[in-house]
Amino acid sequence: MSLSRATLLELCEFIQQKPSVVLGNKFFDSRIAIPVDYAAKQDRFEQRLLVISKFRIFILAGKSPNSLKVERSVHLLNVKAIQVLNQDEASVSIDESGHRKKFNVKPHNQGGDYVAKQILSALKHYFPDIGHVLKQLMDLSPSALYTDFSAIHIDVTPRACHSFRRTYAALCDFYDQPYREEVAWDVEKIYTINRLRDLRVEDFSHLLPKDLLPIVGVLQYSTYFTGLVADGVRVLPDLVDVILTVVRRSPNLHKLSLRNCALPRDFMTLFASALQNCQSSSLEYLDLSKNVLDDKKGFTALSTALPKMSMLRRLNLSECQLSEKCTQLLCSGLYSGITSSKAGSSVFSHLDLSSNLIKDDVSSLVNLVSLCQSLRVLDLTDTSFPLDKLWSALKFGGLQIEKLYLGGCFVGKRPAETCQLVKEYFSIAVNLSHINFSNTVLPSETMKSMLLGLASNQQLKPFRLDMDSVCEKGTASVIETCVGGIRCESLSLRDNNFEGEMQPILQALSNINCLRRLDIGGNNLVALKRSSKPQHAAMVNKILLDIVKLYSDDSSLEELILSEAKLGSHLSVLLNTLGATTSLKSLDISSNEMGNFGARILSKALQLNVSLRSLSIDNNKIGSEGFTDIASSMQMNHTLLTIPYPVNDVIDSAQRTDKPRVVAALQQIQYALDRNRTASGAADEANCKKMLTNGLQQLIDRSDGDVARRVNDMITTVKNETMPARLEEMVDDFVEQIRREASLSISEQISKLGELPSSSELPMQVETVKAERIAADRLKELWTEQLRSVISDWRWRELCEKSESVLRSASAGTASVGSNVSFEGSPNVNNSMWTSKRSNDSSHRPRSIIGELSPTEENQSPPVETGVSLDTPPKPSALVHLQKARPKKRVTGNGMGVSQQTIPEDSMVLSRCTDLTDNDADDSGSTRSEDSERREDPVKKVVDF
Repeated sequence: MSLSRATLLELCEFIQQKPSVVLGNKFFDSRIAIPVDYAAKQDRFEQRLLVISKFRIFILAGKSPNSLKVERSVHLLNVKAIQVLNQDEASVSIDESGHRKKFNVKPHNQGGDYVAKQILSALKHYFPDIGHVLKQLMDLSPSALYTDFSAIHIDVTPRACHSFRRTYAALCDFYDQPYREEVAWDVEKIYTINRLRDLRVEDFSHLLPKDLLPIVGVLQYSTYFTGLVADGVRVLPDLVDVILTVVRRSPNLHKLSLRNCALPRDFMTLFASALQNCQSSSLEYLDLSKNVLDDKKGFTALSTALPKMSMLRRLNLSECQLSEKCTQLLCSGLYSGITSSKAGSSVFSHLDLSSNLIKDDVSSLVNLVSLCQSLRVLDLTDTSFPLDKLWSALKFGGLQIEKLYLGGCFVGKRPAETCQLVKEYFSIAVNLSHINFSNTVLPSETMKSMLLGLASNQQLKPFRLDMDSVCEKGTASVIETCVGGIRCESLSLRDNNFEGEMQPILQALSNINCLRRLDIGGNNLVALKRSSKPQHAAMVNKILLDIVKLYSDDSSLEELILSEAKLGSHLSVLLNTLGATTSLKSLDISSNEMGNFGARILSKALQLNVSLRSLSIDNNKIGSEGFTDIASSMQMNHTLLTIPYPVNDVIDSAQRTDKPRVVAALQQIQYALDRNRTASGAADEANCKKMLTNGLQQLIDRSDGDVARRVNDMITTVKNETMPARLEEMVDDFVEQIRREASLSISEQISKLGELPSSSELPMQVETVKAERIAADRLKELWTEQLRSVISDWRWRELCEKSESVLRSASAGTASVGSNVSFEGSPNVNNSMWTSKRSNDSSHRPRSIIGELSPTEENQSPPVETGVSLDTPPKPSALVHLQKARPKKRVTGNGMGVSQQTIPEDSMVLSRCTDLTDNDADDSGSTRSEDSERREDPVKKVVDF
């Protein structure tokens, strides 16, 4: 029974006004609601209502508003074809549960093309970027509908990230998943503000696994996102299907990173199939590392698909447990891609196959390296790759390589045959910036060829060289002979067991003028440290003194790493020199067992040091006392910016009763670091300390009272002086000039975008004024801060030179040989504190209660003289002091005084000064004899201050 025209219009009006009553709460508005003749089968038309609400097409049946029911509901993405049969009829093909079905509609008051355009308009509203894949998703007839789709105007304001919210809502309905408002908010706010173009699945990993389907599915239709990153997220089979669909459909996907995602074993087969069905792949970055992908069938398919990835630049398959056959197929595919491209050109630049066994069948990889001249990074770490087969390929195709990682490989039994190739390659390579041979045992011949080649290469800029655990017997002497000639800015020699051979190597390193970073931690002095022989302990001290010389004032070394060296009490030799260094900016002494007393010595150095910016001290058995000392020293240090959180020591201390004390000390340290990062007066404080520790204070102490008082007054005045007001006015004028010029330039650039509507002029002006004010304030802040720093340095240098001149002139008459002699009576030389090397005997702090440093292992015979451990406080000294008052008792943690104990004569240790000169090291024997003579009469023991 047919309904009257009035009834049909009444039903349509009811649906337009209250669509949620009929369609559900989610569909609270409707695009169109029209009466149509509907036929699910050909030539069997019935009266129905066609409704397009949000992202679905509904067919309704009923005679009254209360009897309306949904007869068919179709998501827009399930529409596979639209055909306008004639002026009054349209055919729509849909996909239902994998089966293709079709229905026809004849609108009563509109034409067939009206229905088609309304469906396309709704599709564009929720998928504004779908135009680039529309032909793949939907067949339109006539073909003019594709042109009409591009011309369709969306009458609503676009949302952030190419209307991510709308696309995401439509896909939630498509995948039958709930809509999460937090997802849309995160993307619209975080991704927009930070201009993130890579969709990071880990940002939403707290949701249910199926909630990720619509989030990732957005990439099929949106051109905003150019990358998909799902590192560390377990990928279920449903999500794998969505990812592969993105690979197949999206021409805008440039980056795909699926690290450690527990991908299925047949993923490579599925991935190769998606690439084959992709019309034009734009993938540039592909990272599938840390997934088990050993699938011969999959890599066979991938080798045929790789030539289609003409834009691929970076490929990472590290730790994928690939067999040699899979690796061979992969390299063959890459090789075919290069040979099939025009003129053999390629953009492929990064290949990472680390931690996959490549031991025997390496011909495909060698061919790839020899042909791919665009290769910039080659990582074969821990592959057991035979390097003898690689050098010839590198010589022909790898001259442009920038980063060469060959750690964990091996050199054959007859390296002499390839030594010439090694030397030739490293002498003609033009772009090497990082070379890594860590854990690859290099024979002395190969090592020598490599170092000599690098030394003869004048094209290379200062590079980084890692040679951890590379030495065999006799290799250390090669390093000593050849390393001084290379232009290396970063050198790592960890875990090489140098022992006694360390000293000549350090002397050779001093010849590298551009060395900025040195890592000599790990097992390099273990045998010497464990030895009970006094000469071995003395050798460790000499080695540390040679290390100190590497960061002297005229050195370029800025970063020193001694982590995991387990130096123990020997570390005090280095710590006592930190107060005077002016070049070292970063120091890593973690895992060295220095204990609380070592922290005490470190705190003394921090009170004077003005160069360190970063300090790592974790895993040193530091307790509450050590952290408290460091926190106290940080109150006087205004230049240290970073101390990585000492997690291991904090965990150990937190298990004790003094946990609150540790927490309080760490808070003080953090507060001091924050202050240093923002303080404006740090430059004055640092320059003052630098001037005084470099020798000026000694001149003041040796001068007469009046001159010394005048110099001290000058220092106090300069220290408290602020930046002149005139300079601040000049900064304001300069900022104003920059603001005017920048405003004109920015206005001209924006005007090129076209005229804005008049209604937007006032808000735009307000925003422009606000932006100018923010930029001007920021520029003034930066200029003022930099100007203060430069002027402070300038002022203190001038003060230092003038003060030194005044002090030397005033004291010239007191010298025994006139103005040409120094204070010690020797011929006077120019010893400017700012330009010359510092005096070794005055700038280094003396060692604290530590005499002959010796091991404490139980299985070794006791040494002649017992050393003092840095893990415990020093024992009270039995020395007779010159002051009349009795020294105060040392107070322990429980507040009880500790009585003074008499130390046996044979274990008494006198404090000696740490000196860098070799003469004092040679005179250690005579010093010991003098100490033994003093022990004979304890009453005569007197310390001269």
